[in-house]
Amino acid sequence: MKDWSAFIAVVVLSAPLSSCAPSIPTAPDLSPVLQAYEMPTAVVDGEIMGEVADEIAQNAEAIEDSEIFEEILNVIIDIQQELEDAIAMTCNGGANNGNACTDDADCPGGTCGSDLVVGGACSGGTNDGGECAQDADCPGGTCAGGVTLPSPTGAIKMNYICPGWDERQFDDGYDDSPDRANGSIDLNITLDSGGIGRVVWGTAAQCLYLLPNEGDNCEAAGCSEASYDGGIALDLGDDWVSQDIAQIEVTFVLEGTIGFDGDDFRINQSFRVTLADESGLTLLVDIGDPALSETFNYIFAETFQCIRDATPPANPESPCSFGCSLEESRCFDESGPLFSW
Repeated sequence: MKDWSAFIAVVVLSAPLSSCAPSIPTAPDLSPVLQAYEMPTAVVDGEIMGEVADEIAQNAEAIEDSEIFEEILNVIIDIQQELEDAIAMTCNGGANNGNACTDDADCPGGTCGSDLVVGGACSGGTNDGGECAQDADCPGGTCAGGVTLPSPTGAIKMNYICPGWDERQFDDGYDDSPDRANGSIDLNITLDSGGIGRVVWGTAAQCLYLLPNEGDNCEAAGCSEASYDGGIALDLGDDWVSQDIAQIEVTFVLEGTIGFDGDDFRINQSFRVTLADESGLTLLVDIGDPALSETFNYIFAETFQCIRDATPPANPESPCSFGCSLEESRCFDESGPLFSW
């Protein structure tokens, strides 16, 4: 993974302590989208697929080719790591009140808890000038400055300067100073127990980035030039607090323009993806009026495609109501063909 930290600037907002304090932004309500995934209401037939099959194929190709989900998730993963590094564990009450701790056993008569400390720097010692959350991070010195946010409270407004299309960014020792000509991503991230909240949202302003066609640089087979401009919202799911973000299924909602090797593609699409599973993509297909009143899932797995609609699957453990093939313009189940278009 690239080191995105050089491109990221954050503004931390604490919970309002007075009328003059900044307010914490409210995350968008994605529950209607999540319910549409879990309880699809459309009954798909050949007529419906004839109308939406091309759009499904085009959206899937644009998402997979551009890897926009990976670009956004890598930024969030880096922010999560920065937050974990900035959590100060200290005793609350008892004989060691205020002292650094790792668990309650270090705090006789009290408890060990975490506060989020942002902007602290070591003064003296072997880590002089380095980032810190507590004195334990500064051997031979002290941790000074910074803003402490009792957890859970606060939010982050993050500005990420995109890496651009300069192929030298993959070279060792490349000067990766931010260049706003490369575009940016602005995200709102609420804080939950010292980590990021379940919903992340914001916008991209013509964010430019490169995708190596092979390997992890542009030397062998060159790079593709990708971009995104538009709105972003994502939901990290029920288990986001205790799980590695790279390993969980994330629900995206994008409304904007994907660019890939000179071609632009307008997209207004929700999809689900797991960063660790390159072959897994689920599109939410919305054919209703009003929006989300009639939906189904089109699933791209490693070895098959399928649809999950209002039809109960023959196998209750299967994510699919029946199989499908966009390339062959037909859908089928275990007994044979169902319909074509």
